Amino acid sequence: MINSILSLLLAGGLLTTGGCLAAMSSHGQDLDALDDDELLDGLGDLAPRERRRRLAVYRRRVRDQIAEEQEMAWVRARIKGYVGD
Repeated sequence: MINSILSLLLAGGLLTTGGCLAAMSSHGQDLDALDDDELLDGLGDLAPRERRRRLAVYRRRVRDQIAEEQEMAWVRARIKGYVGD
């Protein structure tokens, strides 16, 4: 009886440890290496903290892309003004 209880406790402890290790390994994942589809895949199934991390990376990418497009439009307008003069 005691052996059964100890075995159950040991199994539960190992499962908990395995879950923690899996969570820590995915937490350290380099999200910048993922493309947008991989970044947002299964977003609804993730823990709230991981979902926020991924959405923050995506928002940063979108802001960077918009800023780059605006800068290119500004450069084109300057070049057009320079060539037109």
